[in-house]
Amino acid sequence: KNLEKFKQVHLYILAKVGSKTNVGETVLHKLLYFIDFDYYEKYEENLMGATYIKNLHGPTSVELGRILKDMQDKRQIEKIKSRYFKYEQKKYLPVKRANLSLLSARELEHINGELDRLADKNAKEIEDYSHEDIPWKAAEDGRPLSYESVFYRDEKYSVRNYEDEL
Repeated sequence: KNLEKFKQVHLYILAKVGSKTNVGETVLHKLLYFIDFDYYEKYEENLMGATYIKNLHGPTSVELGRILKDMQDKRQIEKIKSRYFKYEQKKYLPVKRANLSLLSARELEHINGELDRLADKNAKEIEDYSHEDIPWKAAEDGRPLSYESVFYRDEKYSVRNYEDEL
């Protein structure tokens, strides 16, 4: 687990998409999950290596709650309560810029690609999408998701081009 990198990725995501009306805490959990697990599938190494558990609403980062509180206490992010249609929403906006020196060009390219692909989904859409991904489906309720299970994804979720490796 690289919690400092996790914080910097979180700040980067918030700077890029945190102000979008659809991006609240639920969407953040799923974005972090797909960034981490898709990176692992592509490169067989962890980007952040956070622990995600199977939750009713999809993959949830175990570390995120503690990290959000720490970042608020250090005035790196600001928590805002708002409404998204009829739903109450917890949003976080960056007060500080991400330290990009902790991220490689490959990692930033990956994160940007994931945000382009997923950041327009609302909480329900990204939750439903995450429920069909093998790591979530294979885990027991409340238990950690296995990074290794990304290698059993179906075509809809796989982000690695295995044909280029033959």
